[in-house]
Amino acid sequence: MESRAGLAATPGALPYYVAFSQLLGLTVVAMTGAWLGLYRGGIAWEGALQFNVHPLCMVIGLIFLQGDALLVYRVFRNEAKRTTKVLHGLLHVFAFIIALVGVVAVFDYHRKKGYADLYSLHSWCGILVCILFFVQGQVQ
Repeated sequence: MESRAGLAATPGALPYYVAFSQLLGLTVVAMTGAWLGLYRGGIAWEGALQFNVHPLCMVIGLIFLQGDALLVYRVFRNEAKRTTKVLHGLLHVFAFIIALVGVVAVFDYHRKKGYADLYSLHSWCGILVCILFFVQGQVQ
């Protein structure tokens, strides 16, 4: 038990883990952008490319920024708690706003094309994730 407590108090490898997670996260964002740009025609808010805004916003908001918000307490453990909480909250707010833009893009695209909304398991799970993301912020 004592060795685990000592390990938690002095995370020597933590900077490497954080650097690896940031590199991995940025790689996923870049790969999603490259996939949308090279194989899906790019992104745009108007027209047929509006749907492509959705996957990019979901990856940036719900994977990259939310992951960074969770890491804040470990990375900035020696900073003032208030500063850490503010940064944690701001990252969550930005993640929610970007994810909301992605959801709005899909609903707007479906409305313009005359497609039905919420017709797949993917869409219902996505709405549930957005609701739970918002609710967990209200509970804290």
